Amino acid sequence: MKTKADNTIVAFLLAFQDLKTVLGEQEKQNLKEVAKQLETQPKAWEDYTKGRLLEIISPNADLNQSYQLYKSQLDNVEEIPDDLLPTEAEISKLISHDKASIAKGFKPKSEATGYESQLNNVVVIVGSSEKPEETVKQATFLEKWKQFLSQSNSSN
Repeated sequence: MKTKADNTIVAFLLAFQDLKTVLGEQEKQNLKEVAKQLETQPKAWEDYTKGRLLEIISPNADLNQSYQLYKSQLDNVEEIPDDLLPTEAEISKLISHDKASIAKGFKPKSEATGYESQLNNVVVIVGSSEKPEETVKQATFLEKWKQFLSQSNSSN
């Protein structure tokens, strides 16, 4: 099955992985809030959480530029193959990479089943970690997205 969904989270993760600078303390705090919101109220995405995530992206020039690029590429893609989604093993690797988040009880409560759920779990883990910039770099499935986007957009 192929999925068409909101590209904000994927574009954010791709842009965040490319970010060369570190987030400021307030940005990290805001990311923690987004992660907590996604974990506890995933259905509030459209009404609340998406806006909070965009508030982190917009003022950060480097992050925003990269985000806009990935978002426009993703918006041009008709369907996203399921094999681009993170596997449970890849999600678990992110959890084990950041031991501090487990000690604090941050572990996605829902099983990674649907498109949004799997990506939400990644944002929850990354956003809850002490060093989100390092944790997001461990998300190896994002490389598959980048390859897919470069192939998709070069054929358009």
